[in-house]
Amino acid sequence: MKRRQFRNFFSRKARQMKIIIENGDSEEKIMMAEALLANGLVSAIEEQTYSCQKVQKSDDEVAKAVIGVAGSFGVCTQWAAVYRVLVDFCGWDSDVAKFTKRMNILLKDVRMSHRCTYQSIQKPLSSSSILRKNYQEWKKYRAPKGDRVFPRQMFIAENLLKLLSICA
Repeated sequence: MKRRQFRNFFSRKARQMKIIIENGDSEEKIMMAEALLANGLVSAIEEQTYSCQKVQKSDDEVAKAVIGVAGSFGVCTQWAAVYRVLVDFCGWDSDVAKFTKRMNILLKDVRMSHRCTYQSIQKPLSSSSILRKNYQEWKKYRAPKGDRVFPRQMFIAENLLKLLSICA
């Protein structure tokens, strides 16, 4: 394909492409999307919104439920499921550092085999795009055969929702 044909093909496709911004996306991603739009490389930016039932839960209720599911953790990265549920349904801050700090204050007197750390949440979020998405997207997702990560995260999320008495 000649350079001009490629450029024309790409610019036609760009006019059809949209970027979807979700709650919790980084400022860097939002700025990048705006730059792509300003340069005509995408046609639009859409903000994805979800209607998750927001539920007020006390710190004691959250702590009790988290302790209940943390015993099922096979690996420390399953904190990503706890993060997803509390951000989507209980209104916790989506900033991973703030989330981690709040969780560790909440569970400071509890002995756990897998502590909540920035890395234990950020690593799975950065390696699996579905884990960055809202829980409503998780419910629609069909994990590829052989995927062991997502089903484990879903198991923790579902159990935490049950313990918090949240219908999703």
